[in-house]
Amino acid sequence: MALAGLSFNSEQWLSERADDSDMMRLRVAYRDCVAKVESPAENVVFPLESFPDGSVKSRLSAARAQMFSDSDYIWGEDIRVEQYREAGSTNVWASLNAENCIVDRKTKSGWVEGSATMVYGDSSVKGRGIYFSLPREYIKILSKCEIRTKGAKFDPRSLVK
Repeated sequence: MALAGLSFNSEQWLSERADDSDMMRLRVAYRDCVAKVESPAENVVFPLESFPDGSVKSRLSAARAQMFSDSDYIWGEDIRVEQYREAGSTNVWASLNAENCIVDRKTKSGWVEGSATMVYGDSSVKGRGIYFSLPREYIKILSKCEIRTKGAKFDPRSLVK
C-alpha cells in the first residue's frame, strides 16, 4: 500500500519535540544579548522570512530592539512576530506577542524570557518561558501555560464514565 509510507510517525515526532538543544542555545544567547544591549532602536520592524516572490512571510516588530553585528540575533522588548499565509497577503494568520524576546534570523527560532501570547486562528496559548520555531510551526511553553480555543466541539460529559 503506497499510503503506508506517508503515515504519521509518532516516535519521530516525539523525539524531535524532546530535543531541547535549540531552546537551550537560545536561552544562553538571550542572557548574552541582554548583557550587550547598549542603545536599542525604537519602533522597528525586521522581516524574518520571505516568500519566493520576495514578499514578507514573517516579520518581527518591537518597541525597542537591537541587532548584533557578531551574530544573527535580534533582541527586543514589546515584541510582535507575525506570520502571513500567502505571498503578498496582509492578513496575519498567526502572531506572537511577547514582553521580551531573542530571535535567531538564521534559524527563524526564538526564546521569550518573560510572558507571551500566541494567537492562531480562533485559538490562543500563553505562558512564560517560551521557545518557538517558525519553520517547524512549533511552540513550547515552560510555565504558566494557558490554552483557549473557540468553536471546539467538546462534551465535558465524555470525561465522566
